[in-house]
Amino acid sequence: MTGRIINKYGEIEIDPCNVKAHHEAWLRRIGFESQNIDLHSFKEISPKASESITKYILDLHNGRNLAKGTRRGRRSYNHLTNSRMRLNNIIRIMETRCKKGLFDLTENDVLTTFNAMRDGTLPNKFGRPHLCVSSYAKAFMAFWKWLMRTKKQEGIIFQNITENLDTSADRKPKWSYFTLQDVEKMASVAPSFYYKALVYFLFDSGIRAPKELMNVRAMDITPVPNSQYLFLNVRAETSKTFGRKIKLMICSDIIKQYMEMYNKKGQDFLFPTGYVPTHRVVARMAYKALKIGQEYKASSRKTFVKQGVSLYDFRHNSVCHYLPIYQSENQMKYRYGWKSAEMIHYYSEFMGMKDTITDEDMLVDTTKAEIQQMLQKEQQKVAILQEQLACQRKDTDDRIKQLEALMLQKFADHF
Repeated sequence: MTGRIINKYGEIEIDPCNVKAHHEAWLRRIGFESQNIDLHSFKEISPKASESITKYILDLHNGRNLAKGTRRGRRSYNHLTNSRMRLNNIIRIMETRCKKGLFDLTENDVLTTFNAMRDGTLPNKFGRPHLCVSSYAKAFMAFWKWLMRTKKQEGIIFQNITENLDTSADRKPKWSYFTLQDVEKMASVAPSFYYKALVYFLFDSGIRAPKELMNVRAMDITPVPNSQYLFLNVRAETSKTFGRKIKLMICSDIIKQYMEMYNKKGQDFLFPTGYVPTHRVVARMAYKALKIGQEYKASSRKTFVKQGVSLYDFRHNSVCHYLPIYQSENQMKYRYGWKSAEMIHYYSEFMGMKDTITDEDMLVDTTKAEIQQMLQKEQQKVAILQEQLACQRKDTDDRIKQLEALMLQKFADHF
């Protein structure tokens, strides 16, 4: 269920997974407001473990007892909710598996448990291998280090049983690969113009879904001067990393039509439909057009698609589309909101799978649509190069002005 919060700028912000409401419900459940806190609300783990997790989450909520060198202040609702759920799960698994309480666990208990989760010998409650074991490892390591700090204040020394814990990513994300042509096929089976505009927008912008996507407002779409293109402003307060202003090189015309058709203006959210229903519709579109995923009937007799295209898949494929076009790593990092080049290397490696292509693979009919797409890509390259040239000219003009000012100053000092 989608929720809404007031961010630090006093603006309404969409909370796609409603994590704020989940956290506040937990606070009410333990009696936070009355200060008569129930430290034993986690029933599937030992009382001491429940007490420790509760105190840890409350410290994160209040921004207290934080590790040195980390950001000060309250942690996000997403961080608070994820930490609470992951710690409850992993401690339940370890206490059950090792048949001992949290404080009696050894380094060997921790390492063997996480190794078993990684290699699949310790499945999840559905009997399948655990996904994202690294996120559990990071959560437990942060919690244990907090435990060491707070217990030291009480004069109790705790051994660091997480020192050799592997927190590296255990798998690369699985996602469905598709091209701009495939997006056109999905758009052709869209149930409404809303979803047609959405899939083009997702692919072109590469915006993170759901949070960045659902918090785009009409005012964030502005025209590029002397051009038919539009700017998209991803505001800093709704971005996972940093704000950025990028050009929509593919979907500008469609977004113009969409905003006029749906009367999107000012503070209106551009694509406000909740994440779950949106995901289901897009997955059905991809299945109908590309046969990605598997159809199944739910108990409600409604037909859904599992293992299909997700909204985040459009970000992956947007990168694959623009990576050969952009000539600068910094420009790619800016467009997709990355702080390092790690993801560029990942996608470069993925696209390297095409290195084995043969001449026979290229023996296909050249259609008018393909020629138009090639022309569109060339136009995009020209637009990007023009933008680069304009930036270089501005930089050169600024340097010339600085040099002229310096020469005039030296001349004036001489006489």
